[in-house]
Amino acid sequence: MSDLVSRMQQALDHSGLSWSKAAIEAGKSAQAASKWKKGQIGKDTLEQFAQVTGVNVGWLLTGQGSMTADTPPQADKSDVLNDLKAQIAALQTGGILTDEQAHDIVDTVRIAMPANDVPLISWVAAGSWSEVSPVTLDDALGYYPRPRNLSADGFALKVRGRSMLPKFEPDDIIYVEPNISTLALKDGDLIVVQCNDDTEATFKQLVLGETESDMYLKPLNPDWPEQKMLPMGECRLVGKVVGKLVEY
Repeated sequence: MSDLVSRMQQALDHSGLSWSKAAIEAGKSAQAASKWKKGQIGKDTLEQFAQVTGVNVGWLLTGQGSMTADTPPQADKSDVLNDLKAQIAALQTGGILTDEQAHDIVDTVRIAMPANDVPLISWVAAGSWSEVSPVTLDDALGYYPRPRNLSADGFALKVRGRSMLPKFEPDDIIYVEPNISTLALKDGDLIVVQCNDDTEATFKQLVLGETESDMYLKPLNPDWPEQKMLPMGECRLVGKVVGKLVEY
């Protein structure tokens, strides 16, 4: 993979971008660049890297052909065909990792799913949703089918703990709609919020009283020791839970 990394560096020199800047331009997190420097990059991501640096993805894959993405107006058809064959051969012989293989190296999961599916993110990412939205592929832990009532900005979370029993068990997948105002919330709504200085979001039921001071959060589990939790005034709304994944 050292030859690939060397060509990626040449592409960066050509574009004037740094590793981290190229990652951001490609729609990834700046931290993804550290994986790229080790050659840990999937073929779809490499295509995006080629686009932002203005080089030929075939040259990145094989080192053959022109580095720049521009194709000569009178290019020989046989040259184009040979370049395409070289790209296919490089993929078949393991010359580059797939997205799933690249993430297996660092113990993360990448599932190749249609673009319409919903990304599963961590509770830490949900806690800073306004800063990280929209989710990049590097942020997603997996993908699940999109329900009809979820917008394109919606995401999924995996339930942790037992505070929302019996309706939600640990490892249940819930769908969260972030495009909702606090004014649109109703008594009994299930919401995801980030409270005080917590880095992670939390999932609770909203209780609305007659005054703003009566607004608070509570668990669904009647046996949970703390039945009346933080008031909504001390929390930032991340989104409303609009459903959960049910499989049989």
